[in-house]
Amino acid sequence: MSIFGKKIEKRDAALGNLQDLLAQRDGVPGWSAETVNESTALSVSTVLSCVSILADSIAALPIKVYREFDDRNLTLKTPRFLKTPNLNQSRFEFIHQVVSSMALHGNAYVLIDRDTAERPIAMTTLHPDKVTIAMDRNRKIYKFYERVYTKNNILHFTWFTYPGSYLGVSPLKAQRNTIGVALAMERHIGQFYGQGATPSSILETDQAMTKEQAEVLQSTWSNAHNRQRKPAVLTGGLKWKAISDAAGEELVKARDQIVKEIARVYRIPSYLIHADGSSGLYSNVESSGIQFVRHTLLPWLSRIEEGFSGLLPGNSYARFDVSEYQRGDRSNTIRAAQT
Repeated sequence: MSIFGKKIEKRDAALGNLQDLLAQRDGVPGWSAETVNESTALSVSTVLSCVSILADSIAALPIKVYREFDDRNLTLKTPRFLKTPNLNQSRFEFIHQVVSSMALHGNAYVLIDRDTAERPIAMTTLHPDKVTIAMDRNRKIYKFYERVYTKNNILHFTWFTYPGSYLGVSPLKAQRNTIGVALAMERHIGQFYGQGATPSSILETDQAMTKEQAEVLQSTWSNAHNRQRKPAVLTGGLKWKAISDAAGEELVKARDQIVKEIARVYRIPSYLIHADGSSGLYSNVESSGIQFVRHTLLPWLSRIEEGFSGLLPGNSYARFDVSEYQRGDRSNTIRAAQT
């Protein structure tokens, strides 16, 4: 290879490395040239569906508190701060925001208010974009605007972390190109059908025709055949030809594949988001609920349970009641037995 060719190769490699570095920063588009952030990602129906399924499913589950006693688990009264986290949010809304924050940003921060005895009395979610983490004398501190908090006042939930890292990996950053392609496709399909100049069909002839004659022919054809199924009679060498929108159809097929890719990231079964060609894989509601809890929800539940358990005294611990997902199947069984 010539010296000139080697210089070009080094330049291309440097540009590629720069693009990879920039793609890891907020507000910088990836290879799709689409800006991927919280707002744009939620405009993709698959992302919105996956995140809402996770958040809704977990937020709908009751939280129970137990204590280990002589090899038994005693059910305790649920503390008020787990029933009503704060004055402005219900438990459902609070858990929904925690899960959504993890699913979009990879991190969720919860501010813990304590009484004079250091007992938790309220919890409030903080937007992850407004929180930064720093180390002060081997102690992790959290900065929210101008205020500084320690681990005693912040619950930090992460979706996925690298070894030695304090921050969770944001799915929006890790999958910037996949979501960016989805955004590009949505925009292109919208432009194709909304602003495209491709006609539905054409009338062609070998004979010469003035502009006025062409306009009269077009108007006459539209008036005669719009919303009509009558046979067309063509004279004067006219031929009718349909215009295929194969390009649009190919885009729709490619978008269906992206839908499955995004669902795979969040481990959402395709049938739950009505992906193309998907169907229920389980014979009944109970089996499907168990599989969904085991393979999708359990890691998310464990993270939140561990955080809440750390706020409870002694050997008490918090658990989500996943038996709710079997309620529909048991109800059907009872109705069948009664009939």
